[in-house]
Amino acid sequence: MIRPSAPRSALLLCVLWPAVALAQPAPANDFPTRARVEFVLECMRSSKASPQESMYKCSCAIDDIAARVAYSTWVDLSTVANATTIAGERGGVMRDLKDGRKLIASFRDLQADAKKRCFLNE
Repeated sequence: MIRPSAPRSALLLCVLWPAVALAQPAPANDFPTRARVEFVLECMRSSKASPQESMYKCSCAIDDIAARVAYSTWVDLSTVANATTIAGERGGVMRDLKDGRKLIASFRDLQADAKKRCFLNE
């Protein structure tokens, strides 16, 4: 049995360490699994396609959204868009936001583009 010698292992570590240290991580696709699953399940409920087909299309849509915006941005957009339907004072806070309508339009456009790219409207 051949054992790597300690100097050889140390040399390998010294050669590879700068490459590892300089390597940049890939752009973060930071949507948590739970958020993805919730989106897919809601999307599947509203889809008229078969369950398997809608699963693939809805998964495609959330992947497209995740590639285009950070999760924190998605949360902000969806919160404003969904909270504007709350009646009374609590919903009024969201409805009265300065750029609320722009945020809602951005959220709806993001969803519509993802659905179109993934053939969800067919």
